[in-house]
Amino acid sequence: VWNQHDKGDVMSVLLEREIGKKALLMGNEALVRGAYEAGLDYASCYPGTPSSEVSNLLYELQGAGGFRMDFATNEKVAMEAVAGASMGGLNCLTAMKHVGLNVASDPLGTLTYLGVRGSLVVYSADDPSMFSSQNEQDNRQYARLFGLPCFEPATAQEMKDMTVAAFALSAQMGMPVMVRATTRVAHSRGVVELGDIRPKAGPRHYEKDYAFVPLPGNAVRHHKRLVERMRSLVPVSDASPFNRVEGPADTRLGVVASSAAVNYVLDAVKECGLSDTVGVFRLGMAWPLPENALLEFLRGKDTVLVLEELEPLVEEALRAMAQKNGLTLTDAINVFFQQSLNAGGFPFAVTEDNAEIIKAKALSRLTKQLQEAQDDPVSYSEDEVYKMFGVEK
Repeated sequence: VWNQHDKGDVMSVLLEREIGKKALLMGNEALVRGAYEAGLDYASCYPGTPSSEVSNLLYELQGAGGFRMDFATNEKVAMEAVAGASMGGLNCLTAMKHVGLNVASDPLGTLTYLGVRGSLVVYSADDPSMFSSQNEQDNRQYARLFGLPCFEPATAQEMKDMTVAAFALSAQMGMPVMVRATTRVAHSRGVVELGDIRPKAGPRHYEKDYAFVPLPGNAVRHHKRLVERMRSLVPVSDASPFNRVEGPADTRLGVVASSAAVNYVLDAVKECGLSDTVGVFRLGMAWPLPENALLEFLRGKDTVLVLEELEPLVEEALRAMAQKNGLTLTDAINVFFQQSLNAGGFPFAVTEDNAEIIKAKALSRLTKQLQEAQDDPVSYSEDEVYKMFGVEK
């Protein structure tokens, strides 16, 4: 494993061309490596923690990496710059923190209608617990609001691999794709196996196309096309290797987890000795959800635990899917965690200095809940579950 210690080593490993070499990378460094492997042509960013390393590294690497990077005046300008370049056929990336996407949301909302000719990946680095931010927000909601695919990595390896996959999917579907990470993933380190460097798109001849003008006549057609594209992505999500079950799938107890929560739950299941009795659905392509794969996972389960950072996007979608497909709430999914890893939220608060406390509480709570579920064959109503765990509905 190549363990770099200074700036020069980081630069070297991020541009390394030897396939299969392993390096210890921060999540944000792995994302940059993924963009380079995907054949990045152009990037424009406005830095903001926890995304700042991405823009700084891209700026330093642009000459040797064969791409161009511009620091933008703000996130909206960055989004518009990469939008134009991607419409011209280039492979593009923009990176920003969660509140930055608010600034960039105006052009992004239109861009999902217009589409791209090259590829465009939007990296949103969310900040649960507000280590360096003025608020918390879950930018997966933008994926649902505007209609764009969203990957949610849990490790540095997934940061690289999902970035490569996001570029490929963007080029295939002709639409922007989001990679959403959180502070714990962006700033954690892990071993990353390096992959092949794909050829760059390079300059293309551009013909003026009025289909890219977002006037009402075009917008109506574009909206219909966007809805059809998102529907066609459901089976893609079902088949994605990033959406998979770890452990036994045919158990009475299951967990659905995404982002940093994946690491917490896998540790808890292993240390509690529950690897043979609890199946974990690891959700990596978070939008659109893999509906068929999730429904298959839900069937036969007495209890399903949902862990996600910040808003209950997956929880609410699972409830709707269960009802739509004739599964009762009590038989298909009793959700014990409304919001996990959310400061001040149920069941514990997350701060920078209480990782061991979190781990101990999580292990204790999960063990108790799983044992109770095994010992008690009674099904509870939704209202009773809320009352039992002291959560306001």
